[in-house]
Amino acid sequence: MVGLRHTPSVRVGFALYLGYLVVFFTTWVVNGVDYTRIGEDAQTTKLWYAVPTLLGCAFLFVAVTALGWWRDVLFDRTRCGPWWIWFLPAVVTLIIVMNFLSVDAGRLSPDLVLWLTLGGIGVGFGEEIATRGSLLVGLRSSMSERRAWLISTLSFAALHIPNALFGLPAAVMPTQVALTFIMGSALYVMRRMSGTLLLPIVLHGLWDSSLFAMTATGVAPLVLQFSVYPLAVVCSLAVLGGMKRALPKHHERSELR
Repeated sequence: MVGLRHTPSVRVGFALYLGYLVVFFTTWVVNGVDYTRIGEDAQTTKLWYAVPTLLGCAFLFVAVTALGWWRDVLFDRTRCGPWWIWFLPAVVTLIIVMNFLSVDAGRLSPDLVLWLTLGGIGVGFGEEIATRGSLLVGLRSSMSERRAWLISTLSFAALHIPNALFGLPAAVMPTQVALTFIMGSALYVMRRMSGTLLLPIVLHGLWDSSLFAMTATGVAPLVLQFSVYPLAVVCSLAVLGGMKRALPKHHERSELR
């Protein structure tokens, strides 16, 4: 495995995922998070959105660098899927732009803009590296690509279950987890179609920050954003159903199982 200091494994992939969770939720406990109030102002955006994700990013940056996994975490050697699935990131980008345009700019303080930006960087980099990055690399070492997609996406959805311990109504949590699974599949599709995790990192961060910017300025979510979910299902089925066998050498064997 040229360029890899440490052989990818499921155990190490989950160790990084769990390490990110420990850093993130420990910060939430210390900062006394109320989930329902995240993003309502600059202070909650800083302490409950930006700081936890940036600390998680710092942990992942050190760990992935020590392992020497960056190439495999960020890039696939092959791309997968029909041309029309590029509509998915196009629609996501359109919704992000519309979200930002709907924000009342007069209510955005410089501090709020700063922490929304840093939080977007943190959540995009942190959650993507933890799940569709290092965890996916670890899973690919010993299982098929479809199974690696399923487990990494379930793990992404599971990131949101503890929200119920920090103020999210328990009745809402299953719906949030289900929608997050679908969005996680969409982000996986974006990785496979583009051949890089950089596209999911950017769009994930912008998506979350656009929603928090709307929350901070009292703007209700746009109905259009829910169109992403059925499109994500269709695109995921197209990619998973027609997945090519050609993958980086260190997980070619697992894809053929």
